[in-house]
This record gives sequence, structure tokens and C-alpha cells, in this order.
Amino acid sequence: MEKNLQQFANTYAQGLWIAAAIFAALALFRLFLVLKNKDTRTFIFKAKPDALIIFMKAFFLIGLIAFLADIPVWFLAISQFRAVAPKLPQTALIVVLLWITLQELILSFTVSQSLKEQFIKRILFFLVSIFCGSSFMLAALVAPGTYQEPPLNETTILASPVKGTWYAMHAGGQKWVNYHGNYPPQNFAIDMVKIGESGQFFSNFGIDTSDFYSFGDSIFAPAYGVVLEAINGFPTQVVFKGEDTLNPAGNYIEIEVAANRFLFLAHLLNGSLQVQKGDTIKEGQFLAFSGNSGNTSFPHLHMHIQDKPILNDSLSLGRPFMFKNIERKRFLTWDKKEFTSLIRNDQFRN
Repeated sequence: MEKNLQQFANTYAQGLWIAAAIFAALALFRLFLVLKNKDTRTFIFKAKPDALIIFMKAFFLIGLIAFLADIPVWFLAISQFRAVAPKLPQTALIVVLLWITLQELILSFTVSQSLKEQFIKRILFFLVSIFCGSSFMLAALVAPGTYQEPPLNETTILASPVKGTWYAMHAGGQKWVNYHGNYPPQNFAIDMVKIGESGQFFSNFGIDTSDFYSFGDSIFAPAYGVVLEAINGFPTQVVFKGEDTLNPAGNYIEIEVAANRFLFLAHLLNGSLQVQKGDTIKEGQFLAFSGNSGNTSFPHLHMHIQDKPILNDSLSLGRPFMFKNIERKRFLTWDKKEFTSLIRNDQFRN
């Protein structure tokens, strides 16, 4: 049983390398069989197969195209292991999956003589086509919603509450990239961690709070507003043992940033709050240090906006927000827009 984040990282890395090796072996074996029987395989427009084979090939082809959309969504946005696992095995698995997909896309335009003649092979290919094609297409249905941004007229525009390079561990308006969506008041919430030069959000083994770059980092006001609550006094939790379900936010600051828009910054460091209830604050003003108080596994900053002032009021709804003047890295490169939304596994900096 893993006891710290470094062990989790090693376990994920091993699993990803094993998966990449298995899929690579399958791809090579498939390529070997195709090359071995290449004389019996012809392009589909020359082979003139019956309607059933054409249907199966077309259905499988559409499924493969859908899988090309699945790869960046499921492995770069939805996957929760991406923040912990090393980049190399993740990249290796993605490359192998792309290799298999492109190989099968090419083969979809060909047909073997045995498929035309052997009833058993036709049945097997029919089952594979239906199962894989349907699965890939259903999985791809989440793609449009994953990257969909909230309407600007319903969105609160904020400055970043942190400085440096950070990682969105849970973010976005969909439950499959943000578990907060299971709790209506925290819909669109973000859990963010600071990234070090190594690209990870922790050093050493991730055992102590001091191993985390987020711990003790400065938190700033994301907008002008009035402090409605500044709760202090909750201790720093032990990493992976913080189960204060009665006070899940720990030390937090609540700011009224607009009419029916109440912003919460949670899990702050005990004794670090520099504002109190009733204060009027300016955007960019230092508020507190990030900590590990409340119901939390390891140091991070939790942030959300809801439409009612009482924290986690069951009748309140989480509201969307975007950041201004930040750069975002979602796939390979950094980009900057006037207003930027985040989903799980996005990196951002200012």
C-alpha cells in the first residue's frame, strides 16, 4: 500500500509503462500478421466486399476517428493521475495509442480475403466493430462539454489569487473533470497547487506539508469586495490524514465580489489571515498564506463562487468564473486570452 505521493507516482508510472508495453506488443503483432498476409489483403474499393463488410468497416472507422478525440480528452483532461505520474510514461502511452489508432485507420480501407470468405472471422469482426466503435463514440460524447466555456455574461471575471506557476487539479463545469460538481454550491470550484521547477507540485516524498510548494505561499484578493467572513483558528492537518468533515473549508475568507456572488478561498494557513470581517479589500491585496486546514489531503488552495452567502448552503449554486491576465497551458504550449477558464490538468501562470 502506497504511503506517500512519491510511491503513488512510482505506481502510476509502472502501470503506464506496462499498459504502453502491452499495447505496443499488440500493435506489433497486428502489424506482423498484416505483413505476413499482405498478398491476400486489398483496398476495399478493389475487393468489392458485400454490404455487411462495408458497414462494419465504416462503423469501425468512425469509432477510430472518435477515439482520436478521446485520447486528448481522457488522458490529458479527465485523467486524475496526470498531476502525479511522471510525464514520460504518460507520453509513451499516448504515442502508442495514437500509433495503434492510425495503423487501424489505414487498415480500415483494406479487406482481407479471409474476412470475405470465413464466416467465423466475419462474426468476430462484427462483434469487435460494434463493441469498439460504440464504446469509442460514446466516450467521445464528453469531448464538446469538456472544453465548453461558460457564457461570458454569466461569468465573474477575476484576477489570479496566486503568483507563479500553478496546476488545476480539479476545475471546470463538468463532473468528469471536477468532482466539486457533485455539490451544487461548489460547481465550477477549483483546487489548485503550485508547481516547482521539477514540474511536480511536491518535493521529496510528499509526506510533510513542507514538501508542497503550495504550503505557505501568498494568496491575494482576486477582486475588489467586502469581507463577509474571515475564519481562523483551525490547525494544519497532517498530510493525507486531514479529515475535518465538520469544518471542511478549514480557515477561509469569504468576499462579496458582486451582487449574489460570494467568493470563498479555503484551506488557509492558521494565523496567517490579514483581513477581518467587514474589511473592504482591493484586487491584488495580500490576504493570507495557503495552508492545509480543514478536510484536505494535502496543501492546496480551494476557490469557488456561489450565489448565497452561507458556505455550502444546500440551496445555493456554484457560479462560473474566469481569470484575466494569465497564461494557460492545456496541451503543449502556453497561450493567453483576455479571459481564461480552466479545467482539470490545466497549468496557469501570471
